[in-house]
Amino acid sequence: MADWFKRSTARFESLTEAQQRWLAAAAFMLLQAFIWLVLFQILWYGDKIITDTPVYYEYAGRIARGLVPYADFSSEYPPVAMLLFSLPRLLSGNSYNAFVFWFELEMLLFSCGIIALLSAVSGRLYGSIRRTLLVLALYTLFVLSIGSIVQARFDIAVAFLMLAGITAFIYERSLLAWMLLGLGLMTKVIPVLIGPLYLVAHYRRRRLRELWLGPLLALLTAAAAALPFLLISPSGLAGAFLYHLERPLQIESSWASPLLILNSISDFPVQILNSYGSHNVFASMAETFATISGPVTLALLLAVYLVYWRSGFDDAGGWSPPALVQFAAITISVFILGGKVFSPQFLIWLLPLIPLLASVRKPWPGAIYWAVLVLTQIEFPYNYWKLFSLQPGIICEVALRNLMMGVLVVALLLFSRRQAANAR
Repeated sequence: MADWFKRSTARFESLTEAQQRWLAAAAFMLLQAFIWLVLFQILWYGDKIITDTPVYYEYAGRIARGLVPYADFSSEYPPVAMLLFSLPRLLSGNSYNAFVFWFELEMLLFSCGIIALLSAVSGRLYGSIRRTLLVLALYTLFVLSIGSIVQARFDIAVAFLMLAGITAFIYERSLLAWMLLGLGLMTKVIPVLIGPLYLVAHYRRRRLRELWLGPLLALLTAAAAALPFLLISPSGLAGAFLYHLERPLQIESSWASPLLILNSISDFPVQILNSYGSHNVFASMAETFATISGPVTLALLLAVYLVYWRSGFDDAGGWSPPALVQFAAITISVFILGGKVFSPQFLIWLLPLIPLLASVRKPWPGAIYWAVLVLTQIEFPYNYWKLFSLQPGIICEVALRNLMMGVLVVALLLFSRRQAANAR
């Protein structure tokens, strides 16, 4: 066995760095398939007691019957997301169990795509096979840590599109990055938060043509994906986006935690009601918190973009690709932390970004994010109904998770300032 291991190691080391990276990516894809198709079906992962796949199945069924989204029925999901629901329905027929299988397989393909992109971008950023192996290992660990929710939601497709755009930008294919951003916008709005980082990089690098051409391509790509629905029912399509602006304060959000803690230590009245597909908090100050969460989050995002302007470049205007990844992670984290909704699947958006930031010498981004994932899996889905019934223990656990998200944001920002000082 020892001789076989030595021969295998020697054979691996004889390959070029690119061959080593792609061989490692293939191995981690196989491991990902094992996790997806075996581990997520057994042990504690196998009990998918709370899932959105019935909603996806219902929408896909309506489309299969010839109904037009946004015109014949309303939906809170953009057009590309509806396409992702419809593809498994073509293979599953009327069987819900078959639909779940094909949908989860579809999400597995996106996860394998993320592994391929991580291998490519880590090689570009660091040029080290050991760093690539660490990145892929961390991604695999994080997938295990968030649990089977990653295969039961379509957010892994959103994460793939964001990473694909960032990879294209790092590989000097910025117009392709903008097109992927437009496609991401029609999948879930969140990728649009990366756009200002692209704009800052264009301006600081004096690429003024791309400053207007990139956003135009993003808008044209988004319009092309939504064109049939824009023509048939523009108001119905707009409703898919306005739906999220109208949502009340969700029970797991950072803004809800103080109200729930106050309820657990005093007679402060709190009521939990189901609306907009989630359980929401109704109490004194809840509506105010929901209202101000948007402006506060926007102000924080603007501050992040300003820090990127000052920290993502050296004194000569030289661009740092790792800083783009870092500030993309900060931007997404701020949005999750500051929003009035904090669904567990939101953390999937960070799955490909944090592994690129952690290293053996600086493991803290991965360590903090891993703690957030573990705390989330403890709460959802297995203790979620304890949160719904306002049990103090799980309220404190969710509040700790939200606090750890804040720690992650602050730590990433402090590190960006340290990097800028070192560059100067």
